Amino acid sequence: MPSKTIGREIMWNLPHPAATILYALFGVVLFILAWGVWQRVEAYRRGRAERENRLDDLRGRLRDTLRMAVGQERVLNRRSGGLIHLCIYSAFIVLFIVTCLVAVEYDLGVVILDGNFYIVFKLFAETFGLLLLAGVAGALVRRYLFRPEGLTRDPEDLLQLLLIGAIGVTGFLIETARIAATRPAIAPVSYVSNALAPVLFSGMSFQEIVSVHKALWWGHLLMAFGWIATVPFSKMVHFGAGTASVFLRSSRPKGALQPVPDIEEEEKPGVAAVEDFSWKQLLSADACTKCGRCQDECPAYAAEMPLSPREIVLKTREELTRDIRFSLVPSLEQVDKATGKRIEPEFAREVLTPDEIWSCTTCRACMQACPVLIEHIDMIVDVRRGYVAASKVPDSVRTALRKMGDTGNPWGLPQDDRIAWAAGLEVPYASEKKEFEYLYWVGCAGAYDPRNQKVTRAIVSLLNRAGVSWATLGLEEMCCGESARRMGEEGLFQLGMVQMVKEVFETYRVRKVITQCPHCFNTFRNEYPQFGVDVEVVHHSVLIRDLIAQGRLSPRKAVKLSLAFHDSCYLGRHNDIYEAPREAIGAIPGVAVNEMEKNREEGFCCGAGGGGMWMELPGKRINHLRFAQAMRTGANAVGSACPYCLTMFDDAIKFHNLEESVQAKDVAELVAESM
Repeated sequence: MPSKTIGREIMWNLPHPAATILYALFGVVLFILAWGVWQRVEAYRRGRAERENRLDDLRGRLRDTLRMAVGQERVLNRRSGGLIHLCIYSAFIVLFIVTCLVAVEYDLGVVILDGNFYIVFKLFAETFGLLLLAGVAGALVRRYLFRPEGLTRDPEDLLQLLLIGAIGVTGFLIETARIAATRPAIAPVSYVSNALAPVLFSGMSFQEIVSVHKALWWGHLLMAFGWIATVPFSKMVHFGAGTASVFLRSSRPKGALQPVPDIEEEEKPGVAAVEDFSWKQLLSADACTKCGRCQDECPAYAAEMPLSPREIVLKTREELTRDIRFSLVPSLEQVDKATGKRIEPEFAREVLTPDEIWSCTTCRACMQACPVLIEHIDMIVDVRRGYVAASKVPDSVRTALRKMGDTGNPWGLPQDDRIAWAAGLEVPYASEKKEFEYLYWVGCAGAYDPRNQKVTRAIVSLLNRAGVSWATLGLEEMCCGESARRMGEEGLFQLGMVQMVKEVFETYRVRKVITQCPHCFNTFRNEYPQFGVDVEVVHHSVLIRDLIAQGRLSPRKAVKLSLAFHDSCYLGRHNDIYEAPREAIGAIPGVAVNEMEKNREEGFCCGAGGGGMWMELPGKRINHLRFAQAMRTGANAVGSACPYCLTMFDDAIKFHNLEESVQAKDVAELVAESM
């Protein structure tokens, strides 16, 4: 190799066989690594086939992978934890490149590390080595001294941090010993090691220093190789699985559940055992970094219910890797002494418990926060589908599903009562008015719930005032099936509700639909197209905002309210509609909007979604937590654009005996009052 002007000898102070030993060890490491990856892939293959295309829009998938996996977009949303992770993550990348450059020069005999490039190389190596140690130290302090609730303190986490830290420290010490022994002219470029050299090696002879250097080099190598070999068997598997999870993310609309194709022939529509999850869901279980962000944002967890989205994923991963762990450590396996058979708990009832599965409101806060795009809602609803298929559901769920099947609404009220809200109003029906622009879908809450009937009447008055061409189905309307689907009754949803609605829409050639319920809105907009029902859907808050902007509605009367506005999960996080209801309210004189701490994308659920409207679960009431957040703004009213949310806030107001001082109002009611 040609001599260098500025540089250093690679493999300095190491005997000639060192490289041979190094590559022999590296071969063993690669074999263990490959075997571990293969075991992981085999575990994923136990899962069922995917029900959607995970390789469409390759350009978009690559863009999202670069943005979220490589660029760490969501990780950095949390400033302290994000910066700590960025230090470790960026150091890994840079130090990996540094190691590769050294290997290329040594193996290929091409001089790379020379001259000014070598100076830059050393600055980068020193700086990012320092960042690695800063990140490890920050992670230890954050996790073990000032731990946020969502972070774990597993022994594995501590071991990983200490091992990474030890690799970083020995890397610096190797360079420090080399500088102390050779005293190169450009030593100041290695500013950390150069500063440590006179402190750590003062008074030592040259022979002593080179002996220490050699021991440090081998120790560093063995720790680094050991860490690499264990990646497939530790949480560090998320390096690859997390990137794959982002790349293979769902391309469905955010608010759409994954359908079960050919539901009539499907023997296993849901999950009873871990292999009933799809291979992508199993891979995503390995992608989990245990960061706890999903748990931090979960309203059920905040209400002290049994659910933690993170634990759903981690328990799935533990079950998935059970065979791998037993093959490595047979003593971990529990065996029935009488039969000699392995003791395996029932996955969907003992590993994942019904109480935690039914606690989910499907609000999507967990998925919004997850840095590797794990699809928690699909996993939970798939387990619910398994419960329904096995007829193992809570009594409240069974009652609601029976009512939907028998009467076409979850209240179980007669179909003749569906138009009771229309008494005394000028209401055009589709059966009588053959031509209309919009079909107004009232929804079960708007039709049957006395409190929400007031919202329905307000919407009708606004539509008529604005001269909108509309009609409603009246007695031909039935439940859209949203709650049934989210409670796991996919058959009732697909074969009952969807088919009936599809026939009615085709009969009246419906092209545009107005909904007042975000749950109906989301179902028509994002899920009915899965079954050939494709209509333009507008939420009433958006239509009212547009009618005001067009001058067709003119709110002029002052409404003196201090209003805390609540974002419905199914209007907001599932469909990204945040500003329309605020803009409609903003056009009303006298209303002052007080934003809650958790608003828009970070809004907090009312507790009614995912079938929560019909269930009684252990823990605190989620709606009471949200109402307390509203009251902390100093408001004397809570605004919403969802009948479920309105019901939940009314319940909280009554619970606290505040009917005389606090109101719950829908956007339509406020605008109608101002007219």
